[in-house]
Amino acid sequence: MLVYMLFDSIHYLIFLSIVFVLNYLLPHKFRWVLLLVASLYFYLVAGASTIFVALIIVISTFICGLLLDRGKNAKTKKFYLLIGLFINLGLLAFFKYINFFIATSFDGFNMMHHFVNTGEVFDKTPIVLTLLVPLGISYITFQAIGYLIEINRGNYSAERNLGLFTTYLLFFPKLLSGPIERAHNFLPQLLQKHDFDYSQVVQGLKRILWGLFLKLVVANRLALYTSAVFSTSEQHTGITLLVAAVFFMFQLFADFGGYTEMAIGSAQILGFRLMENFNNPFVSKSTTELWRRWHISLSTWFSDYVFNPIVIDKRDWNRWSVVYASFVTFLLLGFWHGANWNFLIFGFLQALVLSLEFLTKKSRKKLRNHFPDFVNNIVGVLYVIAFFSFSLIFFNINDTNTAFSIIKKIFTFRGSFYFDSPSLILYSVIGIFTLLLVQYKREYYKGNFSFTNNKSWIVRYFIYCSLILLILLIGVFDGGQFIYFKF
Repeated sequence: MLVYMLFDSIHYLIFLSIVFVLNYLLPHKFRWVLLLVASLYFYLVAGASTIFVALIIVISTFICGLLLDRGKNAKTKKFYLLIGLFINLGLLAFFKYINFFIATSFDGFNMMHHFVNTGEVFDKTPIVLTLLVPLGISYITFQAIGYLIEINRGNYSAERNLGLFTTYLLFFPKLLSGPIERAHNFLPQLLQKHDFDYSQVVQGLKRILWGLFLKLVVANRLALYTSAVFSTSEQHTGITLLVAAVFFMFQLFADFGGYTEMAIGSAQILGFRLMENFNNPFVSKSTTELWRRWHISLSTWFSDYVFNPIVIDKRDWNRWSVVYASFVTFLLLGFWHGANWNFLIFGFLQALVLSLEFLTKKSRKKLRNHFPDFVNNIVGVLYVIAFFSFSLIFFNINDTNTAFSIIKKIFTFRGSFYFDSPSLILYSVIGIFTLLLVQYKREYYKGNFSFTNNKSWIVRYFIYCSLILLILLIGVFDGGQFIYFKF
């Protein structure tokens, strides 16, 4: 993907400014056409060679949706639904997972054959197809699949206008990494008249500014440390790897959360509402609560279309249906992140801990009654940070052996701490403290005091200027693309 259309680039901000001005100059009935053209242009600039794949998904889903809507019986509807799912999942599997299947099947067979004949185990370089993964294919297909399922369930009528439907799937603020928007939330907005709303535009710009701070000041600066440590993990001690693991958790949030803020803010200044993707995840006191606050559009998608149907289908299993559904859901969720065994381990760990929390819910509640709330809250938050940081080692490191080696080192905890640049550590800690302060303020002191919505213009503009200065002075502008673009 070309760098100059990244959300934190000057080229994107110029592009967004042009679309913003034209959006409010054009008559209402032509605005969706502008957004369609802008989205297609955005795609062409960032991934022109794969746009045909996106158009296949759009057109096939549009047609299947119409056929589903007109289906006269359940059997006919199921047939059209399966065709739509086959096309979407087939394209997703081919572009994202073909090399995983080849490596696992053919090279695994070759290794076993060689071992049977010679008694030797060899590490053969797997066959790899060089494929350019279509831009945003995971997010486009998930929205398309949800659209078809909702029509099949009778919850939504198929869209008759191909242009509107294309705009829904390819709307540029959410194209690269979501949020995974539902059709019934977004499509009606394309037909609504969006008059210029000063307060909404200001709120959208605030979100873009905060997103830039998270990405450039927090995520990119943390990445300087985590990349240096994990790329040479064999040279570092347990304490260094532990700090890097915790740093990576905050880096991942700031990176993806920063993107999400800019995506939602970009849509908001154009008059559109996208669903929230994060809800102060670092106030979570259990992993169950964390997944209600982290990547909400993805977790609710899996809940609606994977977890809940399994629980309903296996309801005679009683509480074990929840355990079974958790493992299926999170193994799929892990595999969605990438065709790598490490992502499956990451998903397995989430399912294991979620199941344990579910099965011990009553006993843990009794235990908490013996301690003050503030103690329970502190222990809960520290537990979530510790577990999530640990599990993200598998998320971050592609090689399983390296991941286990890092974990082993962390538990040995011997040696000195890597402290190459004091300013890097200081700025990283300040960034983490700032994002935690904002989350705890939003969660527990919502109406007490506001910085960016303060009644005093002096306070508001002081905060704006401070964020801009911090971005310009300590922001890292060559941090590369957002982490979640690869998913």
